Amino acid sequence: MVEKNLGNTLSNDDYPFQVILERAIHGDEKAFKHIYDLLAGKMYSLCVRYAGNSNDANDMFQESFIRVYRSLAAYKGVGVFEGWVRKIFVNTCLDHLKNKQRLLYSELNSYTDVRTSTDLDGIEKISKEELIKIIQQLPNGYRLVVNLYLVEGYSHKEIAEMLGIAEGTSKSQLSRARLLLQKEILEKNG
Repeated sequence: MVEKNLGNTLSNDDYPFQVILERAIHGDEKAFKHIYDLLAGKMYSLCVRYAGNSNDANDMFQESFIRVYRSLAAYKGVGVFEGWVRKIFVNTCLDHLKNKQRLLYSELNSYTDVRTSTDLDGIEKISKEELIKIIQQLPNGYRLVVNLYLVEGYSHKEIAEMLGIAEGTSKSQLSRARLLLQKEILEKNG
């Protein structure tokens, strides 16, 4: 339990994260601001990867932090807090895309030249920022599966359940996305 005499001020690293988290759970806005400051950069990058543009990323980011704030009391301390927050962000991004009807379904037949999946040769030669820009340019469905599978580490079975699609659809979207990624990476490397 957190001591009651901690006062209303929180500065940088005066308290262990667990104390800050517990204070945020109990409504301390300064404690939540500290958590926000710690996670905002990583979580905004996540939103940008899913959104494909800054307007949607900003909406996803704002809605996600609102959900985190409202759900703090539900955090049971199981697992890493950042992982719990990341899951809220991923689900919010998916909800946002579903609401805008920008998921896989319209892109399924956009690219018919499907081969077996390839490794991404030359990826080590481009910067993280360049890779994010390339991912942002992918068609929505491809970008979504790339983020869920390659970045977040979900299995095709989990992706299929999350999106309400067949597992094979997830696999084919990833395969097609890898081809487009490879083409763009090779062009960047000249």
